[in-house]
Amino acid sequence: MNTQILNPLYWFSFQPAIVDSLFGKFLLGFFLVLFVLGIISRMVLEQRSHDRYVILAGKRLITCLLTMGFIGLILYFFSYENISVFGARFWYVIWVVAFVAWAIVLGKYITREIPALRNKNEREHAKSKYIPGRKRHSA
Repeated sequence: MNTQILNPLYWFSFQPAIVDSLFGKFLLGFFLVLFVLGIISRMVLEQRSHDRYVILAGKRLITCLLTMGFIGLILYFFSYENISVFGARFWYVIWVVAFVAWAIVLGKYITREIPALRNKNEREHAKSKYIPGRKRHSA
């Protein structure tokens, strides 16, 4: 294992990341997979989902995939072209931190907020069936 990777000075320099190796091709493939997965997910969500809460969570997931995939591709391009400031290694560290933070927020939204919204909607729907007037049908 290369001990230089463990050195913080390696990651926080303005030297562009080397993307000519097998790892660089893997990185490009990963960013492309994120981006394409976001596009495919958008098409599937529009055609197959009728649950309001799945659509809400899906839109957030799609936004994450498309945004992080696109930013990753831009970072890869700058590194490939050896542009010092924009292709620097520390942008990859920032990208990973942002991706993990976004995934945590998305996970909390799916596991905590969606069930709470669903329960609130069910309670309101149960209460509204006793109120006269136009009935609302919620998903």
